[in-house]
Amino acid sequence: MHDLVVANGTVVSPDQGVFEADVAATDGVVSAIGDPGSLDGERVVDASGKHVFPGVVDPHVHHGLFRPLDDDAASESRSGLVGGVTTTGNIFRRGGAYGDIMDEFFEAAEANYRHDYFFTLGLLSHDHAAEVPDIVDDLGITSFKWYMNYKLDVAEMFDLEQNLLDDVSDHFLRELADVDAPTTLAYHSENSEITNHLTDQLRAADATGYDLIVERFPGYAEAQSMVSGANLARQHDYDDDFYVVHVSAKETANELAALREQGYGVTGETCTHYLCLTRDECDDRHKINPPVRSEEHQDVLWERLADGTLSVVGTDHISNKRANKVGEDIWDSMWGSPSSATMLPLVLSEGYHEDRLSLRRVAQVTSANAAKAYDLYPKKGAIRVGSDADLAVVDLEETKTVTPDLLQSAADYTMYTGRDVTGWPTHTVVRGEVAYEHGDVVAERGRGTHVDRPIDADAE
Repeated sequence: MHDLVVANGTVVSPDQGVFEADVAATDGVVSAIGDPGSLDGERVVDASGKHVFPGVVDPHVHHGLFRPLDDDAASESRSGLVGGVTTTGNIFRRGGAYGDIMDEFFEAAEANYRHDYFFTLGLLSHDHAAEVPDIVDDLGITSFKWYMNYKLDVAEMFDLEQNLLDDVSDHFLRELADVDAPTTLAYHSENSEITNHLTDQLRAADATGYDLIVERFPGYAEAQSMVSGANLARQHDYDDDFYVVHVSAKETANELAALREQGYGVTGETCTHYLCLTRDECDDRHKINPPVRSEEHQDVLWERLADGTLSVVGTDHISNKRANKVGEDIWDSMWGSPSSATMLPLVLSEGYHEDRLSLRRVAQVTSANAAKAYDLYPKKGAIRVGSDADLAVVDLEETKTVTPDLLQSAADYTMYTGRDVTGWPTHTVVRGEVAYEHGDVVAERGRGTHVDRPIDADAE
């Protein structure tokens, strides 16, 4: 007798494709996969007429940025469960030594997350670079971020001795390449010299409105920075672990394709807002860096997601209140918007239902590929015996209108309010326990836990 059986569903496996099966869980892991109606469990979720996806892995969130981490961990994991999210990668940065502060972050996270999580730490200085081996060995954190948007400002922002110039980047790349464990370096593509100059020009011209955000951060500058960063990583034989976050521009996606043709192992991520919105639809709620661009860019991103150039969809999720987010004009408005809960539904609605992606490809880009890129696989991102029993049971035909209340985030606004989206979870399962069912989040605070890495890659 298994602890839980998700019965009679259509399993969408990133590796094996689409097939009818029961999926069973015992002690938090997948314990059996059998013919429909063949497995018994203490609890049975009837998934007849539903599709069973691996739990969503959103590798790109910023919990604790504008609100305390304990508050965000509780509310934003609650929201994520609504959309089938079972693991998030929380990216943050501090100027001081991570060894001095991480105990308090783990304490806040462990007490409040309702689904699992991992940390990605920003590398801002030579001191951070020197910390890399200890962070990996002592904290179970193997992913880091290179912030090119801070290149010329990090000293002032974080009270450091110097800015994030290439000597610092070269240092942490060498440290990462030397670590005797798989690691990942996430990269924010931005040419700060170009964007800072454009920012000064736009301010002098008293520009306003969403178009100025697009003009501040042109696609060609994003693309140039991506190529430069990937090449420095390649010089250290590290390009296979180089992960480009939030690709927004057609130029960047096409340059990434060219690099992969040349043998680079770079992984590319895009986000739902670049796939599902255009600049004409955007206002201060959508202020995000890089910005949402035109339909022409959107079309290329979908094509590159389908052909494998782009491997992962993330969200860049940031929770905030509208009163804090939206200022007097776009200059005064704050960065970032909430979106984890809409990730899988939007990819299904705009990807699968619009014949852009197969169901298997949806499972790959919303779960398995992120797990592989961040060295969580096959513990996460798979439906296979021995993997964590993280599942999203989805009604592909259910249409809901997006509202803040639907998403259950602490944010009181969304980027997609009023949008009809088709394909929503009826149940979310985290390590073998139902965490969300039919609109209700039932997982308590503290149900989630940190995913220590490197993990045992021999799960069966």
